[in-house]
Amino acid sequence: MSGSVGRAVALLFPFLGALLASSTSPHAGQTTAEAPLRLDVGSSFERALSGGQQHRYELVLQAGEYVRLSLMQRGIDVEAEVKAPDGAMLSHVNDELRDGWEERVEVVAEASGTHLLFVNAAYARGSPGHYALRIVESRRASDGDRSLQEVRKLHAEYAPMLARYQSRAAQPLIERALALTEQARGPDDVQTAKIRRDLGRAFQRQREYSTALPLLERATTVFENALGTEHPATIDIWTSLSATYGALGQRPKAETIAQRALDVGEKVLSPEHPLVALCLITLANRRLEAEDQQAAEELLRRGLKIAEKTLGEMDIQTAVLLNNLATLLIDKGRLEEAAGLLGRSLAIDEALRPNDAANNAITLQNLGMIARQRKEYAKAEDYYLRALALRRQTLGPEHPDIAFNLNNLANVYRAKGDIAKSLDTHFQALTILERTAGPYSGGTILSLGNIARTYAEIGDLVHAVEFQRRVDAAIETQFALNLAIGSERQKLVFASSMADRTERTISLDVDNQFQRPDATELSALVVLQRKGRVLDAMTDAFASVRQRLESAADRQLLDQLTAATGDLARLVLSDSNRASSADRMAVIKRLEGQKERLEAELSARSAEFHAQATPVTLDAVRALIPDDAALIEFAVYRPFNPRAENNSTAYGKPRYVAYAFLPHQPPRGVDLGPAAIVDDAVEKLRQALGDPQRADVTTLSRRLDAVVMQPIRVLVGNRKRLLISPDGALNLVPFEALRDEEDRYAIERYAISYLSSGRDLLRMQVPNTSHSAPVVVANPVFGEPAADVTSGSRPHGQAPRRSVTSVDDLSGAYFAPLASTAQEAEQIKALFPEATVLARERATKSAIAALEAPRMLHIATHGFFLRDAAHKIPNPLLRAGLALSGANTASRAIGNHSKDEGILTALEASNLNLWGTKLVTLSACDTGVGEVRNGEGVYGLRRAFFLAGAETLVMSLWPVRDSVTREMMTAYYRGLQQGLGRGDALRQAQLTMLARKPRHHPFYWASFIQAGEWASLDGAR
Repeated sequence: MSGSVGRAVALLFPFLGALLASSTSPHAGQTTAEAPLRLDVGSSFERALSGGQQHRYELVLQAGEYVRLSLMQRGIDVEAEVKAPDGAMLSHVNDELRDGWEERVEVVAEASGTHLLFVNAAYARGSPGHYALRIVESRRASDGDRSLQEVRKLHAEYAPMLARYQSRAAQPLIERALALTEQARGPDDVQTAKIRRDLGRAFQRQREYSTALPLLERATTVFENALGTEHPATIDIWTSLSATYGALGQRPKAETIAQRALDVGEKVLSPEHPLVALCLITLANRRLEAEDQQAAEELLRRGLKIAEKTLGEMDIQTAVLLNNLATLLIDKGRLEEAAGLLGRSLAIDEALRPNDAANNAITLQNLGMIARQRKEYAKAEDYYLRALALRRQTLGPEHPDIAFNLNNLANVYRAKGDIAKSLDTHFQALTILERTAGPYSGGTILSLGNIARTYAEIGDLVHAVEFQRRVDAAIETQFALNLAIGSERQKLVFASSMADRTERTISLDVDNQFQRPDATELSALVVLQRKGRVLDAMTDAFASVRQRLESAADRQLLDQLTAATGDLARLVLSDSNRASSADRMAVIKRLEGQKERLEAELSARSAEFHAQATPVTLDAVRALIPDDAALIEFAVYRPFNPRAENNSTAYGKPRYVAYAFLPHQPPRGVDLGPAAIVDDAVEKLRQALGDPQRADVTTLSRRLDAVVMQPIRVLVGNRKRLLISPDGALNLVPFEALRDEEDRYAIERYAISYLSSGRDLLRMQVPNTSHSAPVVVANPVFGEPAADVTSGSRPHGQAPRRSVTSVDDLSGAYFAPLASTAQEAEQIKALFPEATVLARERATKSAIAALEAPRMLHIATHGFFLRDAAHKIPNPLLRAGLALSGANTASRAIGNHSKDEGILTALEASNLNLWGTKLVTLSACDTGVGEVRNGEGVYGLRRAFFLAGAETLVMSLWPVRDSVTREMMTAYYRGLQQGLGRGDALRQAQLTMLARKPRHHPFYWASFIQAGEWASLDGAR
């Protein structure tokens, strides 16, 4: 639940954790019935061993004697312990996890007598195997041997502490061991790196991540160079490095390393090895950080299965997996299953680490979340208070985890009806978070949101709007920071995770029937800011700006800004700790100031950068709306009920809302009703629009108009130009074809242009100059594929215009010849003689990629959109594209860096150089269609060409026959030549066709829409 917080902690010590939890005593459940065997120089043993077994050997050593033993593993992973005659632990070894590799056991006897060597199966339920044991070397110990024996004793002492998360007590022992090892073996030795790794993990466990990171990075470098990238120790340290990067906000790096650890671990070890389970925990935590719950659950369930099979049900790593999985299930509302898992996890913790207050607090908090959702408020309060006491005992009074605990406790008070106590507790949490984590952290946003929700519940709208505004301001900063450093997948997931916050803001306005101007302005601003945000960030806008900065000094400034933004993002989005809170806030303020200074300097030098970096405000957008126009922002949202008990029940079914922006006036909103009704009307109208024989198109267009446009006409008055930013299914219909109460199509009343977001008005102010003459791409030579590819898919007879559109994949698609587009190209060439025509074999992807901002770009070919490939190709920009010469003979390997000459994906189109291109016309079927994502507009070619820099895009929403398209395009380009606007020229062509009775059906004239700048090619409006 986004209103409550549970904290899951991954086990970070596979060698020194689960495997050493019982290293100071014989392993629980292991058999010791056999008498110990005598091991002398020259003797050797080869014995079978299974999980749960332990073998003992006697070594008679003299004081000061050094012995090295070899334990060769064959089908089983073993660990060894050596104890002195008095029972003191002298050495514990489990460094090599691979089958067929040697464990090296070394010891220096401190006193003469019989020493005991224990050989254990490393995993309680490991598969049976063999090992070979022999003494390799025996001699008098040197001073260096004695120094390293002290290290081994320290290691044997601190390892169980780390396993039980007693890292603060272990720290001085590790530091002493590190100093001795560096002195004996040098700073870059593998053994030194292992101790340095352990010290890094101790700091990591104490949440001192900035201190832990350089220790772990240095140890990783040694491991990778000396042991290689496929050694288990390297895989193991990658998991710790990933967790540290994640805590410090370096999410792409953290996820990359976690995925690498899993991939290599599965390759080098078996897929069911405990280290693979640790890799699964690590990667699952990265997925949880990105709110990708489904992927995290799959990883955790697989890890739990491995741990239970190999380590057993009473193991710390098993407990961690149980707790993490339970936390995720609580968030999904699967309380019974989560409670069972937590019960098992708590039993393990009480048995193996009863004094570990930090982990016990985690389990108590999660149990409190379950009790609260079950409405067992007294029990939930007790759990939370117990967890709070444990955390204050171990973390101090102002650690961020204390604030998360207070947040959950405040929610219990709210549920009990004690609003005053709830608000007081929430404000305690907010104070801690603002002081330690900063104003933009996820915890701070959570706290502010809960305060806003509480005020909304009691009807205190003044304070509800005040705190919701603070929430949205923090989210706006978080958006910029997450999108600056996140991977492609993380950007998509982060935006999805913030959708409910947008819905809360809209709901606050709708619930008050748009009667509070402050609530309406806040909601309208949020819609302006967030629609289409992620897709824009998936192509690096600042990178494209950098390419057009003329001076090296300006590029250097932009590089400095990128670095400062990245540093700020990693700091703000990182986990925090009390010890560094003051320094943390000072660094945040310094980086904010540096970022603002660089932005101001670059804005003064680059109009394009200024448009990209200028904050989106209502005043900035309103000032760009022409006097005769209105901007209409549609949004799909789920109504949020602040009085609901849980977030899982607080959100209702989706609805549409619209905001009308008029020049120099406050925005006005209207609720358009259930999305199901609107979407049904859209789908029925789309079917009728695509069939010129359908006589019910006017009835269906009127039905949709009554739901969508009729309420908006009240808001826009007598405005003649509409700038429409659709959302959801409304992206898929031409508003021009909607019919009003007076039985007129909207095109007869309004000039309509489409925007992905009203933010586009800011971008449209950037002056750009075309670099070359118009270019027309037509009549590609698609080629003839092999017979098995075309079987059953080659069209016969007269096909609709550009016949291949939405398909499941391209493997069986056939792109039919488009000879008639040659005539289309000739007619455009006649109107614009300076145009270059790329036809036949010249109509290639490489030719388009080489273009340098032509004044116009007209592409007449097949378009496609892969419907059901989301699970195969996550990026929507890789699921849409255009077919060019060679498409039928190409491999069709869709990808980010596809070398397939015949297919231009939308992602590749977004990287074209079209800054200065006044108009792109996609004379292909369904080029304006793509995947519909609420709040993100239509993914696909529509957005790609804007991302590439095109000012205006004309595209189709359904296939129309060649003759109709030629007629429409010829009329359109003739209007452009005569000086009409890029929007008005299309409107005039459509009105002319509408006036002809044979073309009266919107099938003929409404398929093409104009998006972006509507001015003439010379810029006049």
